[in-house]
Amino acid sequence: MSRSNIKNILFRILCSAAMVFSLIALSPSGVKGAGQAIEKSLDYTSAPVFAAEHETLITLPKKGDLITLRHYTPLFQERLSAQSDLHKLQVLHYGQQAEEFKVRSTSTEMVSVNTPDRGILWIPLWYLSERSNGMVDIAPQYVNLKKQARMKLTPTSSLKWQADGSLPDLRLIAIAKWSDWYGVIINPAKWHDEYSIYYPVLLWVRDKDIEKIEAVPNQLLSPNSTVPTEDVRGIADLLLQRTNRDIDTANVLKWLGPPVVREISANLQNVVGEPMVLGETWRYERTDAQFTITFSSEGKLARTKWVLPGEGRPMMNLYSGEDYAFSNDYVVTPLAPTLKIEPDWRNQGDLDYTYLVGANEKVLLIKGDDGGYSGMHHDSSLYALDRVNGDKLWQIDAGFGGLTAYMEPSSNYVTIFTAYNPHAKKYENSIQRIRLTDGKVMWELKPASESEIAMLAANRSIILWDKMKLTVLDAETGREKWSMGTDKDARVINQGTGDPYVLIRDNKWLRAYDPDNGMENWKLEIKEAVMEDPSDYPYYAAGLRIDPFKEQSSKRWILVGQQWLLLDIRNGHTITEYPASPKEQFEVLDSKQRYLLVQRSLDNESYWGASLYETILYDSVEERELWRLDGKGAKGSIDGDVLFLTVDGIPTAVKLDTGSELWTMSNAASKAADLSSFAASSFIVLEQDLLYPYGHDLLVIHKRDGEVRGRIQNMRMGYAELREQYTRNGTLNVSGEELYSGSANGGFSRFSIANVEKWQEQR
Repeated sequence: MSRSNIKNILFRILCSAAMVFSLIALSPSGVKGAGQAIEKSLDYTSAPVFAAEHETLITLPKKGDLITLRHYTPLFQERLSAQSDLHKLQVLHYGQQAEEFKVRSTSTEMVSVNTPDRGILWIPLWYLSERSNGMVDIAPQYVNLKKQARMKLTPTSSLKWQADGSLPDLRLIAIAKWSDWYGVIINPAKWHDEYSIYYPVLLWVRDKDIEKIEAVPNQLLSPNSTVPTEDVRGIADLLLQRTNRDIDTANVLKWLGPPVVREISANLQNVVGEPMVLGETWRYERTDAQFTITFSSEGKLARTKWVLPGEGRPMMNLYSGEDYAFSNDYVVTPLAPTLKIEPDWRNQGDLDYTYLVGANEKVLLIKGDDGGYSGMHHDSSLYALDRVNGDKLWQIDAGFGGLTAYMEPSSNYVTIFTAYNPHAKKYENSIQRIRLTDGKVMWELKPASESEIAMLAANRSIILWDKMKLTVLDAETGREKWSMGTDKDARVINQGTGDPYVLIRDNKWLRAYDPDNGMENWKLEIKEAVMEDPSDYPYYAAGLRIDPFKEQSSKRWILVGQQWLLLDIRNGHTITEYPASPKEQFEVLDSKQRYLLVQRSLDNESYWGASLYETILYDSVEERELWRLDGKGAKGSIDGDVLFLTVDGIPTAVKLDTGSELWTMSNAASKAADLSSFAASSFIVLEQDLLYPYGHDLLVIHKRDGEVRGRIQNMRMGYAELREQYTRNGTLNVSGEELYSGSANGGFSRFSIANVEKWQEQR
């Protein structure tokens, strides 16, 4: 036998042995259940190494089998083929090691599975085989491909894609290795759709197709990093996903570098009704993106968020399936840099939202709220803070029941009504008069009523009303002064302890009763049917803004029949009037209550059913419209001859007398977009700048041109639905040279205005 024949025989023996080894090694022992065999074609051009590269026979799982992943694994939205677009492979999720799925169907390359949160997903079979155990993570490396390089779905896959001109400089980033193959990431052409985000796809390229390898620098988001944001996104998303959140601050410091700022996180509690849980958020900022990563109190990864420029309308909290911890925001307003402005003090409460509802020279009265509604509201509270140092003095918990509080002008007392006792876990009406400085209960009543009770206030008096009977108490003693029955169409319209009388409106009369003896002081006849009062609507955020630091005005706009009357409620005198319309609501812009910012529906007979609005500035002294503009103008604040407001949620400045635009905050919003939920609070006007809670940030905006100077550090803002007036009145307030701010993570802070105005020094 010739030497060449002997070589051929030995080669065939080696190939046969390799095929047997491949069959044994690639059998997916991670499959629980029987399967079927199917042949695959061989690439004989790679015969010397084909046993380490190609499967000749694999056992496919069958429908209903339970499969277990051996490594982090890309899960695709659809089955891939040779015709699949390299940049539209749509990875919805990366499965984790030991994660299990139930098989729906199989093919020669992939298996489909049903998932409860993402629908049907497709998994490459290679990641189920024992051979994939050799896959290891590597530090990110740039790999430059040769021009004819091919990328495969897996090292043993027949699905492959030619490297093309859409890959910049044919340079990719490798994050994994198996044998002589590198796992490289391809960013999606589109990172999200309407409801979900996509992840970079992990493909495989052999080292013989690589021209050059170099390490990606650590500290990807440090100020001197030159790694493009698109690359950082791909690397960060997979680095953070592949470890199943087993990441601590040391890992992130190594990979991303030190953050711009460390802040108290948003509430991390995932169970409704359970106590608030806070962590620490690291914030990274670039001009084209912002990235936050939040750690639990134990220092482990809890959440991440990319904040990126969008167009048309904002798309918030996009995530894939149940991966809510890894989310993206696409915003249409500027990415605000952080201004490192420190507060004088910060008090940490135990409920998410904090609002200022009253104050005197020594004490601040704060309402805490979990922000839930419609069965998801579990907790609210009222507590007092020392105005000098922010220390908590006392607290009343109200659970999910009603909570109302009235402070008396220049008084050291507050009267509180609660409808539920969370400690006894039962409904129980309670009225308490409490001393502000120490929380001492001066008196308490527990009125029984089969109907829901509302508590209101008038001069030195407390009003209880259950829609059938009205009872007036002495605020100092709790003693009943007088009571009376009320008609079914009656409504008590008192707003606070500054009201001199008990005000009752029905379909025929508006009457004012002396709170001491119940004697009628004045009345107005209602000659037309009373229009539905817009202030009864739960989303009502108009009328006069209430400043917790100022005493209540004796003038008020009150709906009487089909007219809004500006009344002096001390004597019932009508100062001026404005015609009422169900298509409108208005804000009162000034303390004299002269200017009305009217929002009018254009496409519905009801204001609340409209989608298109116009805005009118009405001068109630001259009794005429001054100007109109398109869109819904709100949150107006007058500063000399300028009106600051939001138009469909975008901060804007116009001339007060003509309505001509001075500036609009930079944005990429479409004309149809409404950003009002970002802009639920009120402006604070300083000498050079505006302060405005916008989305999750407390912005500093230049008064002259609307440029966003930045966001104040460690101020987590937010909007809680159905707390419209609390948000508008109690989020941001000024007293003298002091700025007081609530938040959406339980904090309440005091700032020095002089310090805030030095923002240029804080960059």
